[in-house]
Amino acid sequence: MELAKRIQCPCGTYLDKPEDYQLLFLKKELNEVDILCPNKSCFLRELGYVRFRLTSGIAEFDEASFYPPYVTWNAAQNGSKQTESVLKDHLREIVTRLIDWQRLDAKNGSSG
Repeated sequence: MELAKRIQCPCGTYLDKPEDYQLLFLKKELNEVDILCPNKSCFLRELGYVRFRLTSGIAEFDEASFYPPYVTWNAAQNGSKQTESVLKDHLREIVTRLIDWQRLDAKNGSSG
């Protein structure tokens, strides 16, 4: 395996597949799921986000993105085209497969 072609957090943690990220629904008022580095001592920690909107109480995807420091680090290591392709695939899998959208629905969330 080519090490230079792997996605890596600037803290040194490799994120080879979408399941390697931690997803955290902390910002309920912002309708946002944070994408975190799994390394608890990471100096960046938050690598991106998935935003959604509530339509009639149902969570619907709005946008997803990784933050510039994470993207730039990987683009410098692997080239911007490869980085863009891999990170888009990671986001697509996070949004379509890993987030439990029903748990984010207003009627299923806690009210306080």
